Amino acid sequence: MASASFTIPGQPIGKGRPRASVIAGHVRMRTPQKTARWEAYAAQWMAGEWTGEPLRCPVSVRITATFERPKSKMWKRKPTPAYPHTSRPDADNIAKAVCDSMEKASVLHNDSCVYELTVVKWVADGHGQPRVTVEVQW
Repeated sequence: MASASFTIPGQPIGKGRPRASVIAGHVRMRTPQKTARWEAYAAQWMAGEWTGEPLRCPVSVRITATFERPKSKMWKRKPTPAYPHTSRPDADNIAKAVCDSMEKASVLHNDSCVYELTVVKWVADGHGQPRVTVEVQW
């Protein structure tokens, strides 16, 4: 089984709800700007590391989203271990943003080829940086 791994530095962002507007009597749907910027940023990182053709075979994806540690949870004298992140964004919205980025980076032909998806959310330990790690197996 072949595999690839990508690390996207920065705070993870979940896929925002589509926004609708009426232009010349027609309804247009668009992705929120914050989501679009993050997806483009993530696609740029993945495209820089991916050299193959877009995958068309069944793919397993594991996403580990590590969030920035809140200042209220920083301690000077005690160890600051990582702990599960249980607030927004939701794990499924993170997965949507990552899979769409993989499609834009030409890692996947279409994100419908993902047959297994695992998303884990963590708050960084005391020295950890926010990031998204994506592991792909095919």
